[in-house]
Amino acid sequence: MKFSYKRIFLLFGIAIIYANGIAQETWNWEKCIDYALKNNLQLQQADVNIALGEATLKGNKMGYSPMINADVNYNLRIGNNFNFFNSSYERQLVHYQDYGVNLSQPIIDLVTPATVKKSKLELSALKLDQETLKNNIQLQLLTAFLNIMNANEQKEQATQQHQTTKEQFDRMNTLIASGAAAENAILDIEAQLTNEALSISQIKNQLDIAYLNLKMLLQLDPKQSIQVEIPRIPELLTLDAIADVNTIYEAALGLRPEIKSAQLKARSAQQQINVAKGNYYPSLNFISNVNTFFTTQNKSSQTTTTGNFVPSGAIVDGTFQSVLIPETITTQSKNPYKKQLNQNLSYAFGLTLNVPIFNKFQVQTAVKQSRLNYKIALLSEKQASLDLFNTIQQAHIKAQAAIENYTAADKNYSIAQKSYDYALERLHAGSISQLEVNTAKNNVAIALSKLTQSKYEYLFNTKLLDFYQGKKIEL
Repeated sequence: MKFSYKRIFLLFGIAIIYANGIAQETWNWEKCIDYALKNNLQLQQADVNIALGEATLKGNKMGYSPMINADVNYNLRIGNNFNFFNSSYERQLVHYQDYGVNLSQPIIDLVTPATVKKSKLELSALKLDQETLKNNIQLQLLTAFLNIMNANEQKEQATQQHQTTKEQFDRMNTLIASGAAAENAILDIEAQLTNEALSISQIKNQLDIAYLNLKMLLQLDPKQSIQVEIPRIPELLTLDAIADVNTIYEAALGLRPEIKSAQLKARSAQQQINVAKGNYYPSLNFISNVNTFFTTQNKSSQTTTTGNFVPSGAIVDGTFQSVLIPETITTQSKNPYKKQLNQNLSYAFGLTLNVPIFNKFQVQTAVKQSRLNYKIALLSEKQASLDLFNTIQQAHIKAQAAIENYTAADKNYSIAQKSYDYALERLHAGSISQLEVNTAKNNVAIALSKLTQSKYEYLFNTKLLDFYQGKKIEL
């Protein structure tokens, strides 16, 4: 029994270790991108839309193929029915059944080719829309990832500052205990510890919110615990020159899927005009059919001789003797079903010309609507280009501002750090109070926070500009 308890505790310990190991899964940048692109619901909807577009294109292409239909009819006729076999009316119960196979092959049709071209353009636009969605997801993930990195770095900085203050607190307690300092000397340090603890709590909340935003983008369970693998970024960035706005814009025009999609949608709308105009013109179809039928009116007649002779009604010339002829009997029987189908089998071939004359102005209305939709598509194309230019221009301005902010923040942090070091020297010399040292330390914390914030603003906007130029986002 003792061995069993040890075994149970051992297994329980292994289970705890395993649970802690899988409780927090590590996610790096590449894993976030791959997971989002494979599992995002909007992308799955885009896949369905593409499949619908492919089915629509296939269906429109089948407009070139013939249409073949078979039909079967059955009628039960009661009362007077005209018998075409003996050209008389008969009061009887008639069973009638016919079969047919009809074929119609378009020869001249101006609507189908235009419809197929339009479907191809729409399918290509759907695929580009999916690429646009992928790009947007990557940019959203970039924002969430950099927010986590920013909050995480600021948390580490705040924690390190808090630890330094804690060490000062412990030293001051030692001095007070030895009688080298007054008891009130520790109050300012206690206040500083409290303020720093509050800052750490606020930064932690920001980090939690950043993680929640990332989980929402990845469409994970909010309760799932994940840990982002923070990539290594140098403390001091190398600020490279940013390309001109127009250069970036011209490159983006030829690369961005949303621009290509808007262009294809405009061409599709233009092709819709040809589809509508196609209904102005005649259409020519080759037609053929095969038909047969069965009816109970169709009966087989058979004539037989009895061996007797009967007067024919005629007489021999010069005499009064009647001319005798063999006596016959005619009997009717049902004509077999299969035999009738073979006897009544017929074929027909021909051409059908459909010439539009008046259709309640439906074609004219459709053409007018198509032209208006084409104008809307052209305006949407121009709007997409304008939106792209505005987005690039804003990112360019923000990137330039981030460079200036980062340079200024770096200088401000350096000065604040020197001021704090000098304040410590003056504190040890007894020329200033702990409160003034705390103020200098807070200035260092604020300057470092601004430096970190400007660093990630620079990273985001420069990554955004690189992305618009077709470069892959890497962290």
